[in-house]
Amino acid sequence: MLELDELDKRILELLQQNCRIPISRLAEKLRRPRTTISERISRLEKEGYIVGYKAILNPHKIGYKYLAIIMVKVRRGPFHVSRNQVEIAKKIIEDCRNRNDLPYVEEAYIVTGAYDIALKVWIRSWSELSKFLIDYLASLEEIASTETFMVLEKVPSMPQVMPVK
Repeated sequence: MLELDELDKRILELLQQNCRIPISRLAEKLRRPRTTISERISRLEKEGYIVGYKAILNPHKIGYKYLAIIMVKVRRGPFHVSRNQVEIAKKIIEDCRNRNDLPYVEEAYIVTGAYDIALKVWIRSWSELSKFLIDYLASLEEIASTETFMVLEKVPSMPQVMPVK
């Protein structure tokens, strides 16, 4: 595993702020040769520190009006031949991507505590949420119960850049 030095850390911070920044501009900001920055970025990608680049869309602009956190409890016991939590979460994500009548699952987490899976779900309408909870999730035999939390407001002070230490 690559040991990160201060230059690597600074590159990672700057790329998180703007992954479209030209290498020449990065080199200028970091006062290093363009080839050095390019080689460092390639190495950080190869080592798995950088796993991808993406555009972050505004969900409201593309029709998603509501955000919900849905907590899912999975059935357990010897009588249930079922998938594990990871497989269930992957199935939900895949089904939502492949069907237009289901919401967008942005993230899924396997969690500890009273629930097994936490889903971050963007919804276009209340009827879409209702259909997702009552028709879709309830039809999965592995799911014992759900609890839905509607997000009222996102706290704007959350850092957008993960600190590299």
